Amino acid sequence: MATPIQMPSLSPTMKEGKIVKWLKKVGDKISSGDAIAEVETDKSNLEVEAFDDGYLIQIAVPEGEVAAVGSPIGFLGAKGEKATSGAPSAPAPQKAEAPKAAAPATPKPPEQAPAPAASGAGEGIAILMPSLSPTMTEGKIVKWLKKEGDKVSSGDAIAEVETDKSNLDVEAYDDGTLARITVRDGDMAKVGAPIAFLTPKGAKAGASAPAAAPKAPSQAPAAAAPSAPAGGQVVPLRREPQAPAAGGGAGGRLRASPLAKRMAQDRGLDISQVRGTGPLGRVVKRDVEQALGQGLAKAPAQAPAAKKAGALPEVRAFGTRPEPQAVPMSSMRKVIGQRMSEVKPGVPHFYLTVEVEMDAAVKIREEAKALDLKVSVNDIIVKAAAIALRRSPKMNVSLQGDQVLHFGTVDVGIAVAIEDGLITPIIRDADLKGLQAISSESRDMAERARKRSLKPAEYTGGSLTVSNLGMYGIDQFIAVINPPQSAIIAVGAVAEKAVVRDGQLAVRKMMTVTLSGDHRVIDGATGAEYLRELKGLLEHPSRLLF
Repeated sequence: MATPIQMPSLSPTMKEGKIVKWLKKVGDKISSGDAIAEVETDKSNLEVEAFDDGYLIQIAVPEGEVAAVGSPIGFLGAKGEKATSGAPSAPAPQKAEAPKAAAPATPKPPEQAPAPAASGAGEGIAILMPSLSPTMTEGKIVKWLKKEGDKVSSGDAIAEVETDKSNLDVEAYDDGTLARITVRDGDMAKVGAPIAFLTPKGAKAGASAPAAAPKAPSQAPAAAAPSAPAGGQVVPLRREPQAPAAGGGAGGRLRASPLAKRMAQDRGLDISQVRGTGPLGRVVKRDVEQALGQGLAKAPAQAPAAKKAGALPEVRAFGTRPEPQAVPMSSMRKVIGQRMSEVKPGVPHFYLTVEVEMDAAVKIREEAKALDLKVSVNDIIVKAAAIALRRSPKMNVSLQGDQVLHFGTVDVGIAVAIEDGLITPIIRDADLKGLQAISSESRDMAERARKRSLKPAEYTGGSLTVSNLGMYGIDQFIAVINPPQSAIIAVGAVAEKAVVRDGQLAVRKMMTVTLSGDHRVIDGATGAEYLRELKGLLEHPSRLLF
């Protein structure tokens, strides 16, 4: 009788695990203690070993799929034995089961998640979009590494998939020919949906992809029960302490995170020569960085592309306003947005605060005043906010449905209080305008805002808003983002404070700036980099000229 191999509980908080890679394939002989699969838990990646001898007669949970603790992930049995459990197998062949499979009057076993393939010759094996994290509902095919008609061996990387966490290679778990690709490069697929079909080795090439068919419910359910015999359980592999091998793998298998693999490939580094320091000798980012620092790369490391989607050139001709570039949200950003919105419905804000020394900026205002030029501290802040935004293109974005708009212009809003509310006129191309032009335009728009004479085009859009309550004596506050913008800075009063400079107490004109960011499209580190740039510009305002 087939013995189920159950998903083990590898940590006190683990409720489900992901099959990262099957180390054995269907038909392989298994001995007690053999490592049969690598499982990703909520803590780390661990190998699991069998408690019994036999042959691996069925894989119920393919690579990349998630299974609940205690549910069958595969079945052990005698050589040539067919799995007769209620474990799923999809798409199932349309061939009739053997007469003995139609057992009478047996309770219908609990329905399990579908497996990726049926083993019937000529029917084809469905390669399903894997669920690579508990929050993943869909994935995007970044690139097919094999094309239709290519021979595929078990363990071959066949496609690169963008998940909500990272980009991962999907590996084949059987031998055969890639018969049909159903989800093309750049397209999305729901978790569990077929992305391609594999013709099994030895079957007639070109077999059409099968239609999904339900498994006959009249099969013996005993082996599928969660309370399977102890012989079918798996536990974390107990590994004797030993010197980690280069490449991070035991038995010659390469263990490396997807990020580490991409970094090594981009920089011409042979990752098999890198000593892994991650779990079970896995090569991780820090190992690749260390190897690069030691000059192990075959070719000079190439700097990452400086111009990503939405990156702005340092110099843009005045009067030219490129259209924003719409980029589909990555799976990671979608899940971040979903999870943040669950905690903070609507626009999930995060907040960062920094103190800025304003003595140099106030001095510029006084020099302008001496020249009869009307330049306020707020005008200087608007200019600095715009320059910082140009230098931080990841901040210059807006969420529009399932797309992120990367702006090629820098348009800064200024919050203006009117009689019964608030309005935010937009200073277009604020990064390209001088302080006097910003001052003149902001005063004109503020006056017309109070008279209710602004046109819609003058207060819609924008990249970021500056909200200043310093003139009311407010030291610090938190502002609410003005959608569809993704950020706003709240500016407090400029006041003299005692600060420590070079180990001595000194009096400086200080101002507090608090950034509110939309966590669906902006991360805390991105906001911190922006505030650091803004602080540097305000404390050294001569940089506004360059």
